[in-house]
Amino acid sequence: MVKIALDARHDPKALGETLRTNGRLQIPNFLEEGVANHLEGLLLRNNTWFVAYNEGHEFFEIPLSGIARMSPEQQNRLVDAIDRGARAGFQYFFHQYYMTDAIRNGREQGHPLHAMHDYVNSEPFLGFMRDLTGDAAITHADSFASRYLPGHFLTEHNDTHAHENRAAAYTISMTRRWQPDWGGNLLFYGEDGNIDAGFTPSFNTLNIFLIPQPHAVSHVAPFSGAPRLSFLGWLKRGERPDY
Repeated sequence: MVKIALDARHDPKALGETLRTNGRLQIPNFLEEGVANHLEGLLLRNNTWFVAYNEGHEFFEIPLSGIARMSPEQQNRLVDAIDRGARAGFQYFFHQYYMTDAIRNGREQGHPLHAMHDYVNSEPFLGFMRDLTGDAAITHADSFASRYLPGHFLTEHNDTHAHENRAAAYTISMTRRWQPDWGGNLLFYGEDGNIDAGFTPSFNTLNIFLIPQPHAVSHVAPFSGAPRLSFLGWLKRGERPDY
Protein backbone atom coordinates (compact mmCIF):
# COMPACT_ATOMS: atom_id res chain seq x y z
CA MET A 1 0.00 0.00 0.00
CA VAL A 2 1.34 3.40 -1.02
CA LYS A 3 1.44 5.93 1.83
CA ILE A 4 -0.52 9.04 0.86
CA ALA A 5 1.49 12.24 1.32
CA LEU A 6 1.52 15.83 0.11
CA ASP A 7 4.37 17.27 -1.90
CA ALA A 8 6.57 18.72 0.83
CA ARG A 9 7.45 21.79 -1.22
CA HIS A 10 4.09 23.45 -0.53
CA ASP A 11 4.03 26.18 2.11
CA PRO A 12 0.42 26.33 3.36
CA LYS A 13 0.81 29.60 5.26
CA ALA A 14 2.20 31.42 2.23
CA LEU A 15 -0.40 29.89 -0.11
CA GLY A 16 -3.11 30.73 2.38
CA GLU A 17 -2.67 34.45 1.78
CA THR A 18 -4.03 33.98 -1.74
CA LEU A 19 -6.84 31.72 -0.54
CA ARG A 20 -8.01 34.17 2.10
CA THR A 21 -7.76 37.12 -0.31
CA ASN A 22 -9.56 35.52 -3.26
CA GLY A 23 -11.66 32.94 -1.45
CA ARG A 24 -10.33 30.19 -3.72
CA LEU A 25 -7.01 28.68 -4.71
CA GLN A 26 -5.52 26.12 -7.05
CA ILE A 27 -2.36 24.18 -6.10
CA PRO A 28 -0.73 22.09 -8.87
CA ASN A 29 1.34 19.00 -8.01
CA PHE A 30 -0.49 18.73 -4.70
CA LEU A 31 0.46 15.13 -3.84
CA GLU A 32 3.77 13.37 -4.25
CA GLU A 33 4.04 12.20 -7.86
CA GLY A 34 4.07 8.49 -7.08
CA VAL A 35 1.09 8.89 -4.76
CA ALA A 36 -0.90 10.73 -7.42
CA ASN A 37 -0.18 8.03 -10.00
CA HIS A 38 -1.27 5.35 -7.55
CA LEU A 39 -4.52 7.13 -6.65
CA GLU A 40 -5.32 7.73 -10.30
CA GLY A 41 -5.03 4.00 -10.90
CA LEU A 42 -7.41 3.29 -8.03
CA LEU A 43 -10.00 5.64 -9.53
CA LEU A 44 -9.63 4.20 -13.02
CA ARG A 45 -10.03 0.62 -11.71
CA ASN A 46 -12.82 1.43 -9.27
CA ASN A 47 -16.08 -0.40 -9.92
CA THR A 48 -17.95 0.92 -6.88
CA TRP A 49 -19.79 3.79 -8.49
CA PHE A 50 -23.28 5.08 -7.77
CA VAL A 51 -25.39 7.35 -9.94
CA ALA A 52 -25.90 10.39 -7.69
CA TYR A 53 -28.74 12.83 -8.30
CA ASN A 54 -31.38 14.81 -6.45
CA GLU A 55 -35.08 15.43 -6.72
CA GLY A 56 -35.55 18.78 -5.02
CA HIS A 57 -34.22 18.38 -1.47
CA GLU A 58 -34.14 14.58 -1.66
CA PHE A 59 -30.83 12.95 -2.57
CA PHE A 60 -30.37 9.56 -4.20
CA GLU A 61 -27.65 7.06 -5.03
CA ILE A 62 -28.37 4.14 -7.36
CA PRO A 63 -25.75 1.46 -8.07
CA LEU A 64 -24.78 1.28 -11.73
CA SER A 65 -26.22 -2.24 -11.77
CA GLY A 66 -29.57 -0.78 -10.72
CA ILE A 67 -29.53 1.64 -13.64
CA ALA A 68 -28.65 -1.22 -16.00
CA ARG A 69 -31.73 -3.15 -14.83
CA MET A 70 -34.03 -0.23 -15.70
CA SER A 71 -35.94 -0.40 -18.95
CA PRO A 72 -35.12 2.23 -21.59
CA GLU A 73 -38.40 3.96 -20.72
CA GLN A 74 -37.47 4.12 -17.02
CA GLN A 75 -34.02 5.47 -17.85
CA ASN A 76 -35.52 8.13 -20.12
CA ARG A 77 -37.97 9.17 -17.38
CA LEU A 78 -35.07 9.55 -14.94
CA VAL A 79 -33.09 11.71 -17.36
CA ASP A 80 -36.18 13.82 -18.11
CA ALA A 81 -36.75 14.38 -14.37
CA ILE A 82 -33.12 15.42 -13.92
CA ASP A 83 -33.37 17.84 -16.85
CA ARG A 84 -36.55 19.38 -15.43
CA GLY A 85 -34.84 19.80 -12.07
CA ALA A 86 -31.89 21.57 -13.67
CA ARG A 87 -34.21 24.01 -15.43
CA ALA A 88 -36.01 24.80 -12.17
CA GLY A 89 -33.10 25.15 -9.74
CA PHE A 90 -30.41 23.15 -7.98
CA GLN A 91 -29.65 19.80 -9.63
CA TYR A 92 -26.76 17.38 -9.90
CA PHE A 93 -26.11 14.21 -11.88
CA PHE A 94 -22.82 12.28 -11.86
CA HIS A 95 -21.15 9.14 -10.49
CA GLN A 96 -19.80 9.09 -6.96
CA TYR A 97 -18.53 6.83 -4.23
CA TYR A 98 -18.92 8.32 -0.74
CA MET A 99 -16.11 6.68 1.22
CA THR A 100 -16.97 8.36 4.53
CA ASP A 101 -20.55 7.10 4.40
CA ALA A 102 -19.41 3.58 3.50
CA ILE A 103 -17.03 3.49 6.48
CA ARG A 104 -19.63 4.95 8.82
CA ASN A 105 -22.09 2.20 7.84
CA GLY A 106 -19.60 -0.69 7.64
CA ARG A 107 -19.93 -1.15 3.88
CA GLU A 108 -17.25 -2.36 1.44
CA GLN A 109 -14.77 -2.96 4.24
CA GLY A 110 -11.19 -2.95 3.00
CA HIS A 111 -12.03 -1.02 -0.16
CA PRO A 112 -8.81 0.61 -1.41
CA LEU A 113 -10.43 4.05 -1.77
CA HIS A 114 -11.18 4.11 1.97
CA ALA A 115 -7.56 5.10 2.46
CA MET A 116 -8.47 8.58 1.25
CA HIS A 117 -11.00 8.99 4.07
CA ASP A 118 -8.31 8.01 6.56
CA TYR A 119 -5.81 10.38 5.01
CA VAL A 120 -8.03 13.49 4.89
CA ASN A 121 -8.77 12.91 8.59
CA SER A 122 -5.10 12.54 9.49
CA GLU A 123 -3.16 15.29 11.24
CA PRO A 124 -0.75 15.89 8.31
CA PHE A 125 -3.69 16.73 6.03
CA LEU A 126 -5.85 18.57 8.57
CA GLY A 127 -2.89 20.54 9.92
CA PHE A 128 -1.99 21.62 6.38
CA MET A 129 -5.59 22.69 5.79
CA ARG A 130 -5.77 24.66 9.05
CA ASP A 131 -2.63 26.57 8.05
CA LEU A 132 -3.90 27.02 4.49
CA THR A 133 -7.34 28.34 5.45
CA GLY A 134 -6.27 30.09 8.65
CA ASP A 135 -9.13 28.27 10.40
CA ALA A 136 -7.86 26.55 13.56
CA ALA A 137 -11.35 25.14 14.28
CA ILE A 138 -11.23 22.55 11.46
CA THR A 139 -11.50 19.11 13.08
CA HIS A 140 -12.38 16.63 10.33
CA ALA A 141 -13.26 16.10 6.68
CA ASP A 142 -15.37 13.81 4.60
CA SER A 143 -14.29 12.07 1.44
CA PHE A 144 -15.92 11.26 -1.90
CA ALA A 145 -14.66 10.01 -5.23
CA SER A 146 -16.45 11.40 -8.27
CA ARG A 147 -16.58 10.53 -11.95
CA TYR A 148 -18.23 12.84 -14.49
CA LEU A 149 -19.06 11.38 -17.88
CA PRO A 150 -20.79 13.05 -20.87
CA GLY A 151 -24.06 14.62 -19.73
CA HIS A 152 -23.07 14.99 -16.08
CA PHE A 153 -23.21 18.35 -14.28
CA LEU A 154 -23.72 20.21 -11.00
CA THR A 155 -25.73 23.44 -11.05
CA GLU A 156 -25.05 26.58 -9.04
CA HIS A 157 -25.07 26.38 -5.23
CA ASN A 158 -22.91 27.71 -2.37
CA ASP A 159 -22.19 24.57 -0.25
CA THR A 160 -23.82 25.83 2.93
CA HIS A 161 -25.57 23.13 4.98
CA ALA A 162 -28.09 23.58 7.79
CA HIS A 163 -26.62 20.79 9.92
CA GLU A 164 -22.89 20.91 9.09
CA ASN A 165 -20.36 23.60 9.96
CA ARG A 166 -18.40 23.61 6.71
CA ALA A 167 -15.31 25.80 6.50
CA ALA A 168 -14.13 25.02 2.97
CA ALA A 169 -14.60 22.64 0.07
CA TYR A 170 -11.68 20.78 -1.45
CA THR A 171 -11.32 18.89 -4.72
CA ILE A 172 -8.20 16.95 -5.68
CA SER A 173 -8.52 16.85 -9.44
CA MET A 174 -7.13 13.61 -10.92
CA THR A 175 -7.87 14.11 -14.62
CA ARG A 176 -5.16 14.03 -17.27
CA ARG A 177 -5.20 15.75 -20.67
CA TRP A 178 -8.59 17.42 -20.28
CA GLN A 179 -9.67 20.06 -22.79
CA PRO A 180 -11.61 23.15 -21.55
CA ASP A 181 -14.11 22.69 -24.39
CA TRP A 182 -15.11 19.34 -22.89
CA GLY A 183 -16.91 21.16 -20.04
CA GLY A 184 -16.72 19.88 -16.48
CA ASN A 185 -15.13 23.14 -15.38
CA LEU A 186 -15.43 24.33 -11.78
CA LEU A 187 -16.95 27.80 -12.17
CA PHE A 188 -17.33 30.59 -9.60
CA TYR A 189 -20.04 33.23 -9.93
CA GLY A 190 -20.09 36.87 -8.87
CA GLU A 191 -23.00 38.83 -7.45
CA ASP A 192 -23.94 39.94 -10.97
CA GLY A 193 -24.24 36.35 -12.16
CA ASN A 194 -21.15 36.54 -14.35
CA ILE A 195 -18.37 33.97 -14.07
CA ASP A 196 -15.63 35.41 -11.88
CA ALA A 197 -13.19 32.50 -12.22
CA GLY A 198 -12.95 28.90 -13.31
CA PHE A 199 -10.70 25.87 -12.82
CA THR A 200 -10.30 23.34 -15.61
CA PRO A 201 -9.96 19.65 -14.61
CA SER A 202 -6.29 18.69 -14.37
CA PHE A 203 -4.08 16.06 -12.81
CA ASN A 204 -2.91 16.09 -9.19
CA THR A 205 -4.26 19.58 -8.52
CA LEU A 206 -5.96 20.83 -5.37
CA ASN A 207 -8.87 23.20 -5.89
CA ILE A 208 -10.03 24.69 -2.60
CA PHE A 209 -12.50 27.45 -1.80
CA LEU A 210 -14.01 29.00 1.29
CA ILE A 211 -17.71 28.53 2.06
CA PRO A 212 -20.14 30.07 1.20
CA GLN A 213 -19.31 30.76 -2.43
CA PRO A 214 -21.59 30.35 -5.49
CA HIS A 215 -20.15 27.77 -7.86
CA ALA A 216 -21.06 25.00 -10.29
CA VAL A 217 -19.55 22.26 -12.45
CA SER A 218 -20.42 22.89 -16.07
CA HIS A 219 -22.09 20.26 -18.23
CA VAL A 220 -19.68 17.64 -19.62
CA ALA A 221 -19.88 17.69 -23.40
CA PRO A 222 -20.99 14.59 -25.39
CA PHE A 223 -17.66 14.68 -27.25
CA SER A 224 -15.46 14.70 -24.12
CA GLY A 225 -12.65 12.20 -24.43
CA ALA A 226 -12.03 11.04 -20.85
CA PRO A 227 -13.73 10.72 -17.46
CA ARG A 228 -13.45 13.70 -15.13
CA LEU A 229 -12.05 12.11 -11.94
CA SER A 230 -11.50 13.61 -8.52
CA PHE A 231 -11.43 13.18 -4.77
CA LEU A 232 -13.43 15.79 -2.89
CA GLY A 233 -15.19 16.73 0.32
CA TRP A 234 -15.64 19.43 2.91
CA LEU A 235 -13.41 20.60 5.74
CA LYS A 236 -15.61 20.83 8.83
CA ARG A 237 -15.61 22.33 12.30
CA GLY A 238 -17.15 20.81 15.39
CA GLU A 239 -17.06 17.47 17.14
CA ARG A 240 -15.11 14.85 15.25
CA PRO A 241 -17.20 11.75 14.42
CA ASP A 242 -16.11 8.43 15.89
CA TYR A 243 -15.56 6.29 12.81
